[in-house]
Amino acid sequence: MSNWMWRSLGQEFGPVEIITLHELAKNGTLGPDDEVCRNGSAQWQRVATVPELQKFLTPNSGSAAAASTKSPQPAQKAPATSAASVQPISKPQESKPPATAVPAASLTAAPPQPAASQPTAPPKPAQPPATVAPAVHATTRPYVYRPTASSSSWTTIIVAASIVLACGLGAGGVWYYFLRPVVIPLVGPKKPVVCMAFSPDGRWLASAGDDNALYLYSANDGTLRRTMQGHEGHIMAVNFSPDSQRVITGAQDNTAKVWDVEKGVEVFTLHGHEKRVDGAAFSPDGTLIATGAWDKSVRIWNASTGKQVREFPTHLVNCLCFTPDSKTIATSSWDWTIRLYDVSTGKQKRTFVGHGNGVHAIAFRPDGLQLVSASEDRTVRIWNVETGKQVLKLAGHTGPVYDATFTPNAKRVVSCGKDQTIKIWNLDTAIESQTLIGHPGDVRCVACNPDGRNIASGGDKAASLLWKRYLPR
Repeated sequence: MSNWMWRSLGQEFGPVEIITLHELAKNGTLGPDDEVCRNGSAQWQRVATVPELQKFLTPNSGSAAAASTKSPQPAQKAPATSAASVQPISKPQESKPPATAVPAASLTAAPPQPAASQPTAPPKPAQPPATVAPAVHATTRPYVYRPTASSSSWTTIIVAASIVLACGLGAGGVWYYFLRPVVIPLVGPKKPVVCMAFSPDGRWLASAGDDNALYLYSANDGTLRRTMQGHEGHIMAVNFSPDSQRVITGAQDNTAKVWDVEKGVEVFTLHGHEKRVDGAAFSPDGTLIATGAWDKSVRIWNASTGKQVREFPTHLVNCLCFTPDSKTIATSSWDWTIRLYDVSTGKQKRTFVGHGNGVHAIAFRPDGLQLVSASEDRTVRIWNVETGKQVLKLAGHTGPVYDATFTPNAKRVVSCGKDQTIKIWNLDTAIESQTLIGHPGDVRCVACNPDGRNIASGGDKAASLLWKRYLPR
């Protein structure tokens, strides 16, 4: 790939990052369960797993022939393709690439590299420099993966929004590749899963529901690591402490419990509510715990000792969450409203009105400026926290919406509901960009991992899934 192509990519997309697949595997961007597939004759053909591809692409000092023998061979080689003839990737049947992926047709490609038997053809473009300093990162950007290999078999892979758009191998030909998303079923629960959360450090995934148990999984591969029991009723809420060392659960036995993640044991139980506890969360600064219940009260607790600090009246609480500054609590209810309360005084600050039925779930945007809500009225709504005014109404679910959350970059909202789907909404356009189908029943909860790539979902029939690489960056 010539230098002018690097410049063209920068002009077309803004900053790009140049990195080897070996480095990507080391820093966790690519995992061993990733598979690279080739689009040939409208069929996705497996080319290699990432470890196989990485073996070929890892820097080496051997000859070109030695490097090429390590290359995983696609089932069918596509003819050399010029920039003008590059077409957008067809979407595979098993899953849709994110709507924000840049079509391959928009990429400016280097001239095709002809075979040696064509003496009148232009010479092969020069290999890119051995080392190129990464440009400044942008929030959303394509990736240019330039593995370091010998000059006669170097490879360039162009990626946008986690989808590999084009890959040129060796001296001729352009293939189109797709880094296939993976859905991992999570084992453990025997009854419906109604709440899930990723740990802030990205290591853990917590899941709980109607079998009264708390399950902790590896967030990377979905391996079950811990099963904690102690509640005598269905668990309705689960959240991690900001340091990822503890988990809080709220349940229908009128209690909340705090658990030690590493030891897998209960730390203490919070008693006081007279009805089921459907909301439970640590404050982002780690000093407080808030619980909300169907007894129409919110209680604030010392996160270290478990002692109650204050209590204040509210509506019947379906869900609660803290603002990022830990100063305000939001609650949602069957009375169709969302309320904001001052944590230090318990004084009600604001009421959001607009839903046409009960509000199942709420979550703040990472910067705290907006709040998303999911309702029985089949809509997802975005609210301005300062004014209490509705910003967006997202309609597309065909049944009640049970959960909704912002992605970490705040550019999208993920929601789920009774229609057995998970929907990803683009907030720039206020339209649904992707629908994930795979649950055998109602989808009760969703969560996004901190790096913004993966989704976890839980629902009826004891189903819980980890959707890897389904979120564009």
